[in-house]
Amino acid sequence: MIVVLDSNVWVSALEFGGAPGLALTQALTIDQLAISDFIEHEVARVLTRKFHREPGALQAVLDEILRWTYRVEIQHAVSGVCRDPNDDPIRETAVAAQADLLVAGDRDLLSLKSYRGIGIVTPVDYLRMSFPLST
Repeated sequence: MIVVLDSNVWVSALEFGGAPGLALTQALTIDQLAISDFIEHEVARVLTRKFHREPGALQAVLDEILRWTYRVEIQHAVSGVCRDPNDDPIRETAVAAQADLLVAGDRDLLSLKSYRGIGIVTPVDYLRMSFPLST
């Protein structure tokens, strides 16, 4: 399965762990994780500016993770689907990667539920798809 994580899932995974961290691990080890330059730059920007990560050390961590991803190029051609224009390159990444799932924490993205046949789910829902909990 090809999976794209939106930038806030990446940030949460790298900064806090939890379900986003497990989703990142699953996407890297079980599924195929796709990323674009836009997502990588957004993750680096947020982690350095908001969470005060040292840029060189952060880039080393990202480089190690990104060597296991599938990189796609986007043309910034998708627009106007969601209220937030910063979500457009995330959706475009998923389309360019021919992703099966877009894993998001962003309410605007999640409210769509799917986009061009690509399911949009939370990190917890993504994890449940592979490891269903019995009740």
